[in-house]
Amino acid sequence: MRETAKILCRLLADGEISTSDTELITDYRKPEVREDLDIWGDEMGFKLVEMRSKVYLVPHADSDLLALTIRDIRERESSSGRMIDAFLQCYIIMTMLWMFYGGKNNNPKRVVFLQVKDIVEMLDERFGSAIASQTASVLETDFEINFQQIAEQWCAMQVDDPSNPHRRKTKKAVILSACRLLESQKLMIVLDEGREVRPTERLDDLVIGYYLDIRRIEDIHELFDMATANSQ
Repeated sequence: MRETAKILCRLLADGEISTSDTELITDYRKPEVREDLDIWGDEMGFKLVEMRSKVYLVPHADSDLLALTIRDIRERESSSGRMIDAFLQCYIIMTMLWMFYGGKNNNPKRVVFLQVKDIVEMLDERFGSAIASQTASVLETDFEINFQQIAEQWCAMQVDDPSNPHRRKTKKAVILSACRLLESQKLMIVLDEGREVRPTERLDDLVIGYYLDIRRIEDIHELFDMATANSQ
């Protein structure tokens, strides 16, 4: 039980254990320890995913203890944050993931880094196209999200405000807020004074080796279902 406790503490603190940590990984591979960890996973709401040289703790979408909800994202922005701001953050994250991992070959990773200005351009294109084609109303009907309002809010923002670089409601500032959220989860690195972002090894492993596996499609659908449910 002490071996299980050590592994669980490391996983909860760091989100992962490395195969280079000989003592922990040796204990992790013991059948009785794995059985204990599976029980903890069922009770706390997580699964363990082994990818390359790491074992990652992946929360279930409905885990009350570990999952990041849409409300968490809203309140992270401010105590008076609006749900529309949280959904905008989620859409920005989804767009960045597509820009990084939207390839169709054996290696779906398209680029090793993104410049924030390129993310702005992509979001301008997507939100503008959604408004022009009335995709926004379709999304609102299907997912009960006022996408039209989200798109209009984005389009009304300035790209940047050189006179007030700390202004929070510019396109670049909102993108960086989403990047910082991923950075806090050890999924992204913000570089070059906020002008460039790169995925971490953890994000590469989990997206390419886990979530993009066809068997994970149901998990992805569950994440979107939970996000919508938690907004009600």
